[in-house]
Order: sequence, then structure tokens, then C-alpha cells
Amino acid sequence: MALSGMRGLSVFISDIRNCHNKEQERLRVDKELGNIRTRFKNEKGLSPYEKKKYVWKMLYIYMLGYDVDFGHTETVSLISAPKYPEKQVGYIVTSCLLNENNDFLRMVINTVRNDIIGRNETFQCLALTMVGNTGGKEFSESLAPDVQKLLISSSCRPVVRKKAALCLLRLYRKNPDVVNIDGWADRMAQLLDERDLGVLTSVMSLFVSLVSNNAEAYWNCLPKCVRILERLARNQDIPQEYTYYGIPSPWLQVKTMRALQYFPTIEDPNARRALFEVLQRILMGTDVVKNVNKNNASHAVLFEALALVMHLDAEKEMMSQCVALLGKFIAVREPNIRYLGLENMTRMLLVTDVQDIIKRHQAQIITSLKDPDISIRRRALDLLYGMCDVTNAKEIVEELLQYLNTAEFAMREELSLKAAILAEKFAPDLSWYVDVILQLIDKAGDFVSDDIWYRVVQFVTNNEDLQPYAAAKAREYLDKPAIHETMVKVSAYLLGEYGHLLARRPGCSPKELFAIINDKLPTVSTSTVAILLSTYAKILMHTQPPDVGLQQQILTIFKKYESYIDVEIQQRAVEYFELSRKGSALADVLAEMPKFPERESALLKKAEDAEVDTAEQSAIKLRSQQQTSSALVVADHPSANGSAPAANHLTLVKMPRQTVSDVQESSATYEEAPNPPVEAPKENGPVEVESNATNITEINNEIKVEPPSTSRSTSPADLLADLLGPLAIEAPPAVEQHPAQGLDANQSPVGDLALATLEDQSNSVQVVVYFLCVGVYVSPCIEAHLEAYV
Repeated sequence: MALSGMRGLSVFISDIRNCHNKEQERLRVDKELGNIRTRFKNEKGLSPYEKKKYVWKMLYIYMLGYDVDFGHTETVSLISAPKYPEKQVGYIVTSCLLNENNDFLRMVINTVRNDIIGRNETFQCLALTMVGNTGGKEFSESLAPDVQKLLISSSCRPVVRKKAALCLLRLYRKNPDVVNIDGWADRMAQLLDERDLGVLTSVMSLFVSLVSNNAEAYWNCLPKCVRILERLARNQDIPQEYTYYGIPSPWLQVKTMRALQYFPTIEDPNARRALFEVLQRILMGTDVVKNVNKNNASHAVLFEALALVMHLDAEKEMMSQCVALLGKFIAVREPNIRYLGLENMTRMLLVTDVQDIIKRHQAQIITSLKDPDISIRRRALDLLYGMCDVTNAKEIVEELLQYLNTAEFAMREELSLKAAILAEKFAPDLSWYVDVILQLIDKAGDFVSDDIWYRVVQFVTNNEDLQPYAAAKAREYLDKPAIHETMVKVSAYLLGEYGHLLARRPGCSPKELFAIINDKLPTVSTSTVAILLSTYAKILMHTQPPDVGLQQQILTIFKKYESYIDVEIQQRAVEYFELSRKGSALADVLAEMPKFPERESALLKKAEDAEVDTAEQSAIKLRSQQQTSSALVVADHPSANGSAPAANHLTLVKMPRQTVSDVQESSATYEEAPNPPVEAPKENGPVEVESNATNITEINNEIKVEPPSTSRSTSPADLLADLLGPLAIEAPPAVEQHPAQGLDANQSPVGDLALATLEDQSNSVQVVVYFLCVGVYVSPCIEAHLEAYV
């Protein structure tokens, strides 16, 4: 570039380097920009030498990170200069300062075209280089035909044709219409016969881009690619300058094998046989050596060959050879090779009949899980997750749980999710699955999502034989001095539902269970307090014969939380307190949860929806296609209380819910209806209604408040869905119910519950729950338990 002769430029660069701080540099740059701007105002007085010097200074300032928003006209004008030094500066600085959308580039399209179609090869190379770096759609429409002529011309030197191929690649990416598929298929086949490896490498880059968009149009080029690989593999007619550490043009080998992967298959038996011979030679001739550069080149070729072998669905013998080679790589000390070995072994899982071969390297893969490099640990985790099945699930999950103790926080969430999925899909028995999930919660509670413990609750509920075991394990974990809050949730839920099954075991009486659970109450969050209140109600219900002391303790807690600020907890406390005073009604309302219907696992869906890398996606896809769960299938059972309710049983009449706006809209209707006298509400308690001579049902019939259009469904299935929604399960099928026709004239409400005999159900009684406090919703938990009884 002959920059040494520009004294002003050298002085400016020296001044910048001698600045002691950023402020001095900024002042010097501002001074120079002001000087350049002043000189450009009198452009006619500038000599070509001065113009070059100032343009170089602008480029240097731009490279320092400062904005250069002037001088573009002077820069592009240098491209039109007749001499090489000025034209070179113009092309280089224009490529750096201007992007493809800059309007100044339109000024030079004609000049660039004249240089391309001219006879001066140096000018052609400058123009092609600039277009290849900054060319946009306008350049592609104007210059693509001329660039194509240079590429296929036999009179141009290889250096020009190389640049023409790469320039056409840039234009094709910006505007694919510049290449006519019908005419270019035969031209590309001729270009692939090129003997110059420089031109052939550039043409192969263009060919990869073309076949990635339309491989069907270039079938005639496939044998040519195989012949190129044969030539390189046998080292025939390869110039020394294209041999890199003894490897013939590794870049061309990689690009050729990548182009072959865009073709679905190779139908020609001769071409297929020749290609597999080349791939066999690459697999046999690649090994780990001390020279890093040779390793990089040889392994780049090898891993591309492995990808091609998998794409062509080679024979099992060659697949076994590939897996054995990868097994050697994951055992070497070089971390980059270990990483690539693990990544490609994960991709090999997509190929059928190689999983058993990969399992032979399970011990080495588990060792990689403890590697100091987190990238290698992630690839080992992906590979273990992908290769897991019913034969090795127990060993792999135990290793993951053991690794969970030392894993960094960045991996624990992914690790916990994958361990839970594997335990669910491939558990040899249900008790082992419960053990794994509880260990998972105990070791990494902060990283265990609610979906995981929801899932274990579903399985325990649907398998009666598992319920005593799960409750006993939950009781054991509560003995620990410090446990995670998620463990408190799942343990409290299991002991509330199934703790009565342990009543005869030492330390598992209702009073002891209440005491150990209640010790956790002061330390948990609001969401967990709601679960604990439900657990207390369940314990109270299952205590037979009733324990007065235990009942008093639990009622005291309910009373305490009646004034709690959280509406959900307040509502539960009020409802449980009132229900606990009903005696036998409590057992009816808080009946055991019904079995859940079958549904797709939320954990599997979460794993599939997560944004993961290619290797992990491959493993998930393979497992979903080739493996099915051998255990833990949630069956679709009828409701636990699915039989018709017997006489004197209590069922629920669901009243439409109202919002404040609904009440305001229907206020006129209320004013016309007979208004029964209402007592002042007790503190944090339900409102009691006096019914002297007015029948409750008559009032409701006269008021006729229509539920809002956005109100929730009143079907029993939707009631149960209130509780089961977070668990990602479906409620049982809706059961048709007949609306209440009226109440007996002598019937009066008792507390906040009113019993009414239905005319169409003479042998049953339904519970009418009235919550007259507008804005307070009915607890989903109570609704679910009431509906479960229906």
C-alpha cells in the first residue's frame, strides 16, 4: 500500500499511539477530522496524493471506533481514478466505510462494471473483491451477468475466476434469482472438472450454496463430487501449496462432503462404492497426533466424513467403526477433540442399531461428566440423556443424582429436568421412581420445577399400592432438620392424603404427623401455607376416634389464618374451620382425591419446547421415536366415588359467580326483589342469613341474576379443573346434573350451608354453598373435594 511514504499519516498514527488517555485521543481525532473536513471543502485544490492520505486517515479513525459521517463522496471518487494507487485506496476504503444499503454505492456501479468487463486483471480483482464484500441487491441485478461470464471464461487467469466465484456467491445470497437453475446445472458440472484447486475450492463454496436451495437440479454434479474426493484421498495431482500438514486441501474435502449431504441418497452403485472407499480411507487414516494444526485439519475432515456416513445410512460395520473411533476420541486429553467426540456420538444416536455399541463407552462418558470444562460436561449430559433406555436407566439416573451434588448452578435446572424425565420414562418400578424424585427435590429443590412434584403426586394417586410407601418416604424426609420448601409441599400433600395408612407405624399417629408438619409452618411461603392448611383438615378428618386436643390445635390454626392478608389462605381457613365443625360432613367434603385421567407428561412437553442445541434435539427426537416408557403409565380410571350417591349423601349445587360489575348491573333487579334481613358480618367470618318467612330458593328465582358472559363454566369437570389445572391434567368427564327446582318451605339455612331436597332427586340431598361477600371466590380446593364426592 506504500503507506510508509505518507509522512502525514505516519505522524497522525504516532500521535494517537502516544496519547495517555482516551480524552487526549478524542481531542486529537476531533482536531484531525476538522482538518480533513476543511481540506475536503476545497477538493479541486487537492492532489491525488493528499486525497489518498486523508482518506487513509478517515479509515484509521473509523477503525478506532469513531463515527466518520463525511468524505464519502471523495472516497468513492477515487474508484474512478485511472491509476492503480488511487483506485486501490478507493475500493478498500469504500468496502470498509460503506454498507450495501448506502446510497453512495449507486454512484460507482457503472465504474465497477467497467472495471469488471475491462482487460486489466488487477482492476478486475479489485472490483470483484469490493462487490464480494459489500454487494447488495442492486449490485446483483446490475453485475451478476458480467461476473458469470468471468467465471466460465477460459481466457481469464485462475486468480480472477476464484474471485468471480466468491463474488457470485455473495450476489446469489443477496438475490437467488441471479442464477438461472436451468442453465447453471450444466455449467456447474463443467466447473467441477476444473483442475486448479484454488478455483475448484471457490466453485465448491458456490455449489454448496446452490444445492442447499435446490439439490434436485444438480444431480448430474454428484459423480463429479465423488471424483473430486477420490482425487484428494489418493493425493493425485495435488500441488504442494494446497497440501496442509500432509493433508491434501482439507478445506475442499470438507466442502465437498458437505455438498454431498444435501442429496437424499446416491443411487449409482459405482459412485456409492467409490464414495464409501474414500470414507473408509478417511476413517482408517485419522488419528490423534501431537501437532495441533494437523489435528485440527484431519479432524475437520474426519467429523465431516462421519456426518456423511450417518447421512448415507452406511452398513452396520462402518457405523461400528465410527463409534469405536469416537470412543477413542472421548478418552484423549485434548479437550477440543473430546468435545467433538461427544457431540458426534450424540448425533450417532439418530442412526438405528448403534445404541448398543455406544453403551459400551458408558463408563467413559460418565467420566466426562466430571470434566473441568463445562462444555464437555454439557455434551456428556446430552449423550447420557439420549442413550438412556430401560436397560441402563437406573445406573445413569443414579450417576446424575450423584453429580447433582457438585454440579454448578448453571446446569442444575437442566440436570434436574432430564433426571426426572428419565426416571419417569424408564423406571423399573414405581417405588424407585418415587425415591428418585424425592432425592431430586432434596438435593436440588431450588431447581426443581413444580411440574416435577405435580407428576409424582399424579402417579401416587393413581397407584394404590404405592400410596403407603410414598407416605412413609415423605415422613422420613420431614425428620431432617433442614429441607427445601418443595419437599415440604410434596410431603405435606402425601401425608394429608395417605398419612392415615401409616397410623399403626411408630411415629406416624395423626398427632405426631401434625406436629412434625406444623414445625415447618413458620418458615414456608404463602403458597405452601395453603397446602399445609389442607393437610391439617385431612389429618383432622382421618383421626378416628376423634382427638379433642388435636382438633383444638388445628381449629386454633384455622382461626388464626382467618384474618390472613392473602385471600386464598383466608378463604381456606374460613371454609375448613366451618367444615370442621360439621362432623361427618367434613369426611364427605374432603374425600380422597379421585384418580387422574391419562395425559401427556408436562415434563416431556417442557423438554421438547425448550430451546436446546442440535445434539440435544437429536437425542430427544430419537428417544421419542425408538423408545417407549415401560412403566409409570397413568391409566384412565373412573372416579374414586364414581358410583351413584346413596341416600342422605351430600352433593353440590354450584351457584354462578359474580363480580362487582355484575352486581352493579343487576342492582335494579335486587331493589325490586324482596330483600331478607341480613346480620352484620362477623369479623373475618361468613355472613349468616335470617330466613323468617322468605324461602331462599324463591328469592333466587325472583332475582334471576344471569351469570356474566365471561363467567367460568359450572360443570363438575371445570370445578375439579380448578385444583388440577396446575398439575397439567384433565378433570373427569362432566356429569349431567339437573338444576334445583326448589326448596322445602320449612327448610332454613344452617350456618353458611343450606340443605335442600331436590324434587327430581328424592333420595339425595345437595349442599347449597352461598358466599355473599362479593369479590371473594370459592376455594378451588374445597370445590374439587366437594365435586369429587358427587
